[in-house]
Amino acid sequence: MIQPEAADPVPESNASPMQTEAPLYDVLVVGAGIAGLSLAAAAAREGRTVLLIAARDTHPREFRAEKFSSSEMGVLDRLGLGTGARAVATPLHTVIEGRWGRLIKRMASQEFAFHYPELVDAVRAALPRGVTSVTGRVAATATGADVQMLTLADGRRFAGRLLVVATGLGEGLQRELGFERRLVSQGNTLVYGFNTAFTYALLAGEQLIWSAEAGGDGVAYLTLFPLGTQIRANLFTYWPRGGTAAEAFLADPTGTMRRLMPGLARAYGTIEPVGAIQQRPIDLVEITNPVRDGVVVIGDAFCTTCPAYGTGIRKALSDVTVLASLLPAWFATPGMGAAKIGSYYKHPKKVAADQLSVGVSLRLRRMTMGRDLVSRFLSLRSTVYRRGQQAVVDAAAKLRRAAPAASGTPAANP
Repeated sequence: MIQPEAADPVPESNASPMQTEAPLYDVLVVGAGIAGLSLAAAAAREGRTVLLIAARDTHPREFRAEKFSSSEMGVLDRLGLGTGARAVATPLHTVIEGRWGRLIKRMASQEFAFHYPELVDAVRAALPRGVTSVTGRVAATATGADVQMLTLADGRRFAGRLLVVATGLGEGLQRELGFERRLVSQGNTLVYGFNTAFTYALLAGEQLIWSAEAGGDGVAYLTLFPLGTQIRANLFTYWPRGGTAAEAFLADPTGTMRRLMPGLARAYGTIEPVGAIQQRPIDLVEITNPVRDGVVVIGDAFCTTCPAYGTGIRKALSDVTVLASLLPAWFATPGMGAAKIGSYYKHPKKVAADQLSVGVSLRLRRMTMGRDLVSRFLSLRSTVYRRGQQAVVDAAAKLRRAAPAASGTPAANP
């Protein structure tokens, strides 16, 4: 039987009666997306023996998250993965906001743009030596309060004290382990990603977030940002995939964008896609019975998030941070029973992150798409509040410009 080459010797004292053919790792991580890689790095940095099982040698060229903030980069830095992430990221320093068909705000905001597959591959290459990586697919599992056993499709077997499932949107391993999934919102979001004909100079180091200009069109917002040498666009909608609006956009994206956002066209010019337009439909799904001996589920594998709200990577890294904080106490005593596992799902930071991600996602969609009285009230309240805030900002700006003129001092350019 083929055995992995462990980066560090596995202590003989960790042997278990259940485990006779494979070394016993502290942590088995299945899934090599950003959540799985980060958890593997966090556990290894704490001195744990870690086995990472990835389905492929490189991440598939799929369309996923394409930006995150400096706080997420900070987490990767603390895990020793930031250098790898920065090597493939385009730094952004300013965000420009457009709303109600006009530019309203410009402020400093450090973020990073990237192609998700390139980010994942770069982070994977930066994993610490304490992580042993193998490629394969899990065919069978045997889990319990003490030892978790995984058998790959090629017959290799691996054992660990704790199994972490970080398989993203894939459902196979969750079904194998008996987890039940609940559909929270079917067809919740449809996101498009594409390069544009704009030159890099248009938004060098800046990103533009332009909100929908009219109610009832099913659009949340468009963001434009430099990625590499191109200007990338992400359009966040609540359209059903294959529906009239979605098909109209694919048939004539330039004309559709001009019709939906005429103010944007006046401010920045026509949005003209270059190359393929990628789509990503998202259902909001969560696991309803997560607590069991020996197994923890993190990231999208536990609960998918709405891209329009932008919490995907943030929530995944929040899961990693919470779980990593619990591991020292868990490994200090024998066993990985349900009582230990349950403390992760009950952790206040995890509960708050889950509730915020799902709750806000559903509320934003309802405000955009709902036609009932409550939805209209929520939408109206949000609009009045935001317009009121903007009116105060505009009035203050006028006063600042008027003050020098009243005192005889030439007014500065706005």
